[in-house]
Amino acid sequence: MNQAEKIRFVDSLIANVARDIVANVPRMPEDWDGHELRRYIADKFEESAMTIGKDKQYRRRFLAYRNEVIVRNL
Repeated sequence: MNQAEKIRFVDSLIANVARDIVANVPRMPEDWDGHELRRYIADKFEESAMTIGKDKQYRRRFLAYRNEVIVRNL
């Protein structure tokens, strides 16, 4: 992906997750505040990441990804 494609992908992913979260707000408990909402948001992004699979190729790419995050201080 080039830089413009990465930006479009990130914008689209965030918008889709945000849309799904906002759609669920009416069903959330009244007493939820920033603590629960932050956890819920993190969970929704985690669910999105889990849709890409768990095969050996995924594991190899995940480990390479984690290494790049550490090395590049992202």
